Amino acid sequence: MKTANQKRINIAITAMGGQGGGVLADWIVSMGEGAGWLAQSSSVPGVAQRTGATVYYLELFDHTETAAEDATPVLSLSPASGDVDLVVAAELMEAGRAIQRNFVTPERTTLIASSHRAYAVSEKEAMGNGIADSESVHTAAREMARRYISFDMAAVAEQTGSVISAVLFGAIYGSGVLPFPREAFEQAIRDGGIGVDKSLAAFAAGAEHSQSPDDSVQIQAAVVEKTPGWQYKGDDAEMKALLHGIKQDFPDSLSDTVTEGVRRMLDHSDLRYARLYVERMQRLLELDGAHGGDAKEGRHFSSEVASRLALWMAYEDSIRVADIKTRSHRFARLYQEVGIKEDKVSYFTEFLHPRLEEVAEVLPERMGRWLLRTNWAGRVMTKLFAGPKKLSTQSLPGFLSLYLVARMRPLRRYSLRDAIEQKQINQWLQQLEETLSRDYKLACELAALPELIKGYSKTRERGLRNFNILSAAARSLCGKDSAADVLRELKAAALKSEKGSELAVALSRHNLAHLLPSEVGMAKAATAEIAVQPCAE
Repeated sequence: MKTANQKRINIAITAMGGQGGGVLADWIVSMGEGAGWLAQSSSVPGVAQRTGATVYYLELFDHTETAAEDATPVLSLSPASGDVDLVVAAELMEAGRAIQRNFVTPERTTLIASSHRAYAVSEKEAMGNGIADSESVHTAAREMARRYISFDMAAVAEQTGSVISAVLFGAIYGSGVLPFPREAFEQAIRDGGIGVDKSLAAFAAGAEHSQSPDDSVQIQAAVVEKTPGWQYKGDDAEMKALLHGIKQDFPDSLSDTVTEGVRRMLDHSDLRYARLYVERMQRLLELDGAHGGDAKEGRHFSSEVASRLALWMAYEDSIRVADIKTRSHRFARLYQEVGIKEDKVSYFTEFLHPRLEEVAEVLPERMGRWLLRTNWAGRVMTKLFAGPKKLSTQSLPGFLSLYLVARMRPLRRYSLRDAIEQKQINQWLQQLEETLSRDYKLACELAALPELIKGYSKTRERGLRNFNILSAAARSLCGKDSAADVLRELKAAALKSEKGSELAVALSRHNLAHLLPSEVGMAKAATAEIAVQPCAE
């Protein structure tokens, strides 16, 4: 005879808003009740989308063989440590949180989690690379769960045109934890009555991936997300020739990174800009081979430069922001996130706060500089275009205003912003060449400094100010022992906070406090164009 625990199945589902956690819970309850089981579902919402997911807790009790005189079981409203049979996480870090809460135990729990990431606020706001280590979660999951099933369920959902909850439902069936036939799972989806065909397709795909011989993190959906902008609309022959040249001129360890850089240049500007990126990389790769020592270190320098140069050259100006906000795929993503159909009437409001500098940067260089130094013109342009604004990209005037700015993309190469950015990039590249001939390790650390430059407006100014300070520090350190270690320490200090107090302390510790700008000159230092000089002998 079955014991009470053998009759009971406890399930915990963690999902964020828009991922269909409630729908998934309803499917399981419907399926259980259809089989004659007792089913109960409860949920505890998180504080916000990325500071806590909603936890859905379900208990299924098989009373089909229970004697009529037996008392009705009392089902719990929340999961208890060590008392969960199945944990389902719609995002990888939610699986980690479930492990921290002791929902997952080696003796009992099957853990099903999507391997994709939806980054938390703390990860996004970090000044450096704040992304949490995904592999540590996979390692803990394999150690703590009786069985661990993980693959990119978000990619499968996108491929099938459905939502991740349907893929999770298929993975639950594939795990075999619930003693119901496939027909019962599919009937639960049909009974739901919303997006049945696509949900069934996603269910089938999830079931197939979960039943792979290797139920581990190595399982990946056969989907590669196509980043908008990669499909080049110009001369295909020229494009193919450029890509072929990358395969020929760059080592295998670097060609993928350079190819991704070309994709970014095409998305940002045009083929001419992509060629400029490749030419710059070819020059640095040649110098790398001449001064880099062994191949392993050489690859490290070139790879660091390739990624940082691509990110810097694809800077975000007003034209870029307007372009992104008016792309069709962005509206499709918003419709999916909000959960509305494209044929429904909707209004998305863009909250913008352009400064006079952002207005001037899209103008031709001479005109933009004139605008910034002419008070009366600056006041007029500020009144017309700068300041806080609210635009609905679903309305014709709002969409057209951004669309027309985005169409200025071919003129970007003549703009004030491009002139400033290219001059700063060329200064950095020149300093890299000078440093590479004297101190290879220091050049590697100098190549990583553009990580400090990110965002826009005042955030970018602070990052550029720190970049200029550390570039000057690299010139002072060049030729000294442990110069690379010191620059690495200074960079880590600069990434600790926006106030810069940690950087000031670190500079003082290494007798470099004189590189800090005064409070009065702080704003000027943020955009100062520091002349590059060779390393001191």
